[in-house]
Amino acid sequence: MRRAGFTLVECLLGLALSLFVISTGLELFARSQRAFRRLKEREEASQGALAALDRMRIDLLHAGRGLSPEIGMGLVEAAEATESELRTTSLERELALAAGAAAGDSRLPLVSTADIAAGQQIALRDGATGEVRTVVGVEAGAAVLDAPVERDYAPGTASLALLERVTYFLDAPSGILRRRVNASPAQPLLERSAAATWSLDPVSHLVRVRLEIEIEGAHPHEATIFLKNAALAGRSGI
Repeated sequence: MRRAGFTLVECLLGLALSLFVISTGLELFARSQRAFRRLKEREEASQGALAALDRMRIDLLHAGRGLSPEIGMGLVEAAEATESELRTTSLERELALAAGAAAGDSRLPLVSTADIAAGQQIALRDGATGEVRTVVGVEAGAAVLDAPVERDYAPGTASLALLERVTYFLDAPSGILRRRVNASPAQPLLERSAAATWSLDPVSHLVRVRLEIEIEGAHPHEATIFLKNAALAGRSGI
């Protein structure tokens, strides 16, 4: 008569089957974890690209804001697109002369120099003529320009606009899309950028932006923005 219990062979077989089931379960769990991490990484990168496109869309929609006369005269461009950079220009604030500026002066007497920094640009306009100069220094009550003005400007008739220039460029070595305002240090906008391309159609006033991410399976993100302020002014960047 056979005694109750399991033989050694049965125990070994049971243990082997248990190990097989456990190892298979652990492998499936590890695979699912890796797949989840990839999907999460891809989703986070896509959200980052969409946020970057939203930031660029806002800047492009603001391009040329408050500068219709200057754009129409050809003093400034609402937007400019080159192979390496995408730039927008808009009005940061209006300035007022504290006294007249004569042709040949490189020092502009201003009512207020608050928020003006070296590297910023000022568009000067009087009637149908004007010019753009870069600030190289700020003194008490005056801005020092990089070059003398070409004509006289009187406080009662001249219009001065402090420009805000936003520049986007891809820092290829680090794979980071960066955004710079005026002459301030460029800030990271999108990490792990494989490519960032843009184009500007001066006829339709449309800017097309395409961002690609260095993540397997991630789709490129694209946007088309209409430069409404440039269109209203009747001129666009090239």
